[in-house]
Amino acid sequence: MLSGISSMLLRIYQATLNIKMIGMENLLWTQAKGNNYILTLWHTFVDGAIFAFHSRNILIYSDHPRNRKYEKSLAHFFREIGIKTLRSFDYNILDASLDKQSAGIIRFIHNIKSGSPALVAPDGPSGPIYKAKPGSVYIASKTNAVILPVGFAFSDKISGPNWDDFALPLPFSQLVVNIGKPIMVPFKCSSEEQAQYTKNLEDELDRLTFEAQTYIT
Repeated sequence: MLSGISSMLLRIYQATLNIKMIGMENLLWTQAKGNNYILTLWHTFVDGAIFAFHSRNILIYSDHPRNRKYEKSLAHFFREIGIKTLRSFDYNILDASLDKQSAGIIRFIHNIKSGSPALVAPDGPSGPIYKAKPGSVYIASKTNAVILPVGFAFSDKISGPNWDDFALPLPFSQLVVNIGKPIMVPFKCSSEEQAQYTKNLEDELDRLTFEAQTYIT
């Protein structure tokens, strides 16, 4: 019941936002070529991405501590509501808490390889902020999916005290989504090449994020 109420309120909230999509041709071109894709963005803007990319059956990896204390906590209770709410927006949530972490990652890779588009924050789940880790590049190389970097900007927002400067667009604000050109990672990719692709992705996410701000009107 609570997840149903949450979903209804979130849809009302979303309806107030003025969402401006820049670079949508990059996503459409990727789909037209028959390529699967991994949307990548800084963890700060995950909530903005939820509003912008709903109803595309996008895969999201979700994990949490595996201990009895967490299972009995309010954080776990609200997480379950959040997962059900996201599923009502047609997001495909891979609940890795049902597996060991390695098994969850293997399932995540398998689902992308099978054709599920995915959303990944390369500086998550715990930072450091705006520093890309190699996971997105590694997954792309193993799944033959292209990376689509995405920058975000909000005309008005509130920010949380989390490590990621969590940002939420305020009702009736403008949300700019700036989709970059696809990055294709070869299947055979050395650790040195992965490091370079990761640095390139980090630079591109920074560029797209700064550029998105220029589209705020």
